Amino acid sequence: MADEEKKEEELSQEELAKQWEEALAKQEESPEAKEEAPASEEEKEAYTEPEAGKKVTEKDITKLLDRLMDIPLNVEVVVGSTVIQIRELINLGPGSVLELDRETTEPVDIKVNGKLIAKGELVVVGERFGVRITEIYSEERKSVFRDTLQESLRK
Repeated sequence: MADEEKKEEELSQEELAKQWEEALAKQEESPEAKEEAPASEEEKEAYTEPEAGKKVTEKDITKLLDRLMDIPLNVEVVVGSTVIQIRELINLGPGSVLELDRETTEPVDIKVNGKLIAKGELVVVGERFGVRITEIYSEERKSVFRDTLQESLRK
């Protein structure tokens, strides 16, 4: 009996994840979705999880999606890499130069939570570095969203 309940719970989480992905896809396609203001803090706090067995409505999905939008993600921009021996590592010091595996004209990798989602070029923004996105990988971006969603459901 407990196994059946667990399967139902896993299935409903999978269904919910699928519905969220569909809602996200609809939001990305909808021009008015981009213009809407994000939900207020009161609206976010007022949200409660739907009861078990209750059908999840589009409004529920929108509220859950609004909550997900505030989840922090780690973004890395990878300029290049190299392999060195321990001997070389020990000898590193101020002024040492590590030669990387990329040409200066090659695009950099943009990773979110460790997954490559885009390519870009380095730019200077004021006194800081930035990256201009030149290529984006939709499937990988969806994968990051799906993984983040599943992680948040486990908590």
